[in-house]
Amino acid sequence: MRKINGKYKKVLLNSSIFLIPFCYWQNNNLVVTNLKYSNKNIPKAFNNFKILQISDLHNKSFGDNQCYLVNHTKDIAPDIIVITGDLIDSTRTNIDIAIDYIKQIRSVASIYFVSGNHEESSGVYNELKKRLEELGVIILDDKQEFIEKDGETLTLLGLKDGTSFSDRIKTIKGNEDKFTILLAHKPEYFNIYSEENIDLVFSGHAHGGQFRMPFVGGLYSPGQGVFPKYTSGMYTKNNTSMVVSRGLGNSGFPLRLFNRPELIVVTLKSDS
Repeated sequence: MRKINGKYKKVLLNSSIFLIPFCYWQNNNLVVTNLKYSNKNIPKAFNNFKILQISDLHNKSFGDNQCYLVNHTKDIAPDIIVITGDLIDSTRTNIDIAIDYIKQIRSVASIYFVSGNHEESSGVYNELKKRLEELGVIILDDKQEFIEKDGETLTLLGLKDGTSFSDRIKTIKGNEDKFTILLAHKPEYFNIYSEENIDLVFSGHAHGGQFRMPFVGGLYSPGQGVFPKYTSGMYTKNNTSMVVSRGLGNSGFPLRLFNRPELIVVTLKSDS
């Protein structure tokens, strides 16, 4: 029995020597996913327009003073940065971690932000909004903004996390018929986004399904449950496409597997 136990301990030790650095790498090594999105309604002035999506940071740090995350952001050199919620984590809130990152990237490009469920439940969202606005971040909770370039315009909408998504999209969008981008934290409402004829949606929240398995995808997502439908990449329904970020940090369950933290870059391509 002692001999068996000794072998068992040796197997555990050898496994941990491999698994511990592997899990650390899986949860801390950033990957940049580049996507191209084509649509005939994109104005010619916005051909090759580059959008960087940040989602679900959840107070996570990537290097000292966010150095790895900052360096990736600067290397990407986007035209705009969109943040689709959960910069902070309501269970262990630390606004400074998010603010340290924003301070260092605000000169890279204009930044647009919508809230996630963790901002809304944190009890400190008003403070976070104030500090973000002081750094020049545009808060798009249930608001509309226009981005102009060379005399042409894109419409950018932001949906505050909550309920009554369809009614609020109608109110924000109005009769606007220009090419429209929506920032909305939760991807499980894709049918509603499509029904409202949004061209391009940026979402997060699903954390890539936490664990990702070959030929299966993500295993669990809040709001979608087991084997969630929308966890990573681009989805299309009717005339609407939705980009879902796997996000950067964790909440609740602290470990990712085959699901590295992700920055998404979408390059617009005008077919006109």
